Amino acid sequence: MKKNLVSTLAIIAAATAVFGMTASADDVKTAEIVLEAENAPYTYEDDNGEPAGYEYEVLKLIDDYLDDWTFNYTVLDYETALAGTTSGKYDLDSGCKFRTPAREEAFLVSNPYNYFFMNLVVKNDSGIKSLEDMDGKSIAPIVATDGRAVALADWMEKHPDIKLDFETLAASGAMADEITSVEDGVYDAAYISAEQANAILEETGYDDLTITDRVDGRDTAFLINKDQTELQEAVNKAIDTLTEDGTLSKLTEEFFGEDNFEVAKELGLRD
Repeated sequence: MKKNLVSTLAIIAAATAVFGMTASADDVKTAEIVLEAENAPYTYEDDNGEPAGYEYEVLKLIDDYLDDWTFNYTVLDYETALAGTTSGKYDLDSGCKFRTPAREEAFLVSNPYNYFFMNLVVKNDSGIKSLEDMDGKSIAPIVATDGRAVALADWMEKHPDIKLDFETLAASGAMADEITSVEDGVYDAAYISAEQANAILEETGYDDLTITDRVDGRDTAFLINKDQTELQEAVNKAIDTLTEDGTLSKLTEEFFGEDNFEVAKELGLRD
């Protein structure tokens, strides 16, 4: 009788443990994450068809931090990723996105997890080293929906004494065309990152153009489906913690060779 009682209690305890684990598992929410392809070193698909890049590593850290969330990953092209996040097929879009008014209208936007820095591509003998040197000069047009256009417009608003000749495009154009327009003397500079510029210059072979030091920058954020307020809150909490404890600074050093958060401070992009 005593033996049977002990066995019965053991079964009940085991069942309680199992059901307790199941209830806990039921509390875990799944977020469908889409990463944009061909955006190395930020987001891309590696040779084995697996997601990779700085932002993928950030998302894995966030996933590890959040006990009540688990992330599934898909890698897609820019347009499909954006459309899928808008429709709700995906919950979060990762792809080195700038915060813009249009994006804040269409999505929930996360806190910044990295910073993207801009340079100028100019003629070797131009004497241009910064945006302040561009007074009375022209910058190659950028499509209006590109985050670079918004970042440059913000800089111009903060520096009304510098008269830049800059217009936006209605339709998307190739970044290589911006640099070619500088090569051809149509514009004085192209506003683009060093990584992007180097890739284009290697392909075009232009040897009379130079890339300046950083002139500006912008924080990058995840775009989250409008209905996913809980996910936004959870992701922001994780980002804040990983920023404050220095984890993201160390990760930028691994990927970019320097602490992007410190560089952002130097450029006045963060406190």
